[in-house]
Amino acid sequence: MAATPPTTPFIGLSCLCILALALTAGCTGIGFGEATYTDGALQLEVDNPSEPTEATLQVTVVKTSGFGQEQVDTFVKIEHFQEGTNIFSFPVALEPGTYKLYLYLLKGDERTAAVIRDLQV
Repeated sequence: MAATPPTTPFIGLSCLCILALALTAGCTGIGFGEATYTDGALQLEVDNPSEPTEATLQVTVVKTSGFGQEQVDTFVKIEHFQEGTNIFSFPVALEPGTYKLYLYLLKGDERTAAVIRDLQV
């Protein structure tokens, strides 16, 4: 019978730790929910599963047509995020059509969340 190398338990433990990190990555951070457009304003849901925090919210609105894109507006605001679902409103005049919303969340110099949403007006 072959002897077990002394590093075998450490390799197994390392693999287990990496697996645990992979399964829980992104589960505790702020995330973007639904984006809608009503009454001349873009409504954006942001979910904060942890304690209240302050972060910079950046929203870039781009109109898409055919193979082209045209930037409509960009909003950058420092916001206070309460625990749970937060709803932010951005006044913008959008004509009927299709849009892409580029959504970013920054804490200090670090981008903590980014997503692209499609919007039909």
